[in-house]
Amino acid sequence: MTEPVSAAEIDGVVPPAEPKKSNWRFLVDALKPSTVWKMADGQPVVLKQFVQFCLIIVYPGWVLGILGCLAVYGLFYITVYPVLWVLFWPMRAWMKKNRPEEYAESQRKK
Repeated sequence: MTEPVSAAEIDGVVPPAEPKKSNWRFLVDALKPSTVWKMADGQPVVLKQFVQFCLIIVYPGWVLGILGCLAVYGLFYITVYPVLWVLFWPMRAWMKKNRPEEYAESQRKK
């Protein structure tokens, strides 16, 4: 058995879980300089300063990489996702007709 980690767990109160961020939001948040700056948190002082200096130097490349990821992610939803939607239409139609409860549950999970 594991020991309780926080006072809330000791009291039996479970804090509400944060809603999961979408991949799109995660990538956009990664563009913020403060997010990159926080990557050095938890390091000893001199090492933290050196890592932050290196992150500042690498930041333009970081931004280009994230923008590239966003472009690929966006192109996927413009090109591949609709094709998959059409290809799997017979399966969705069959599920909706023969197993309406499971189909409704799968639609709620979104």
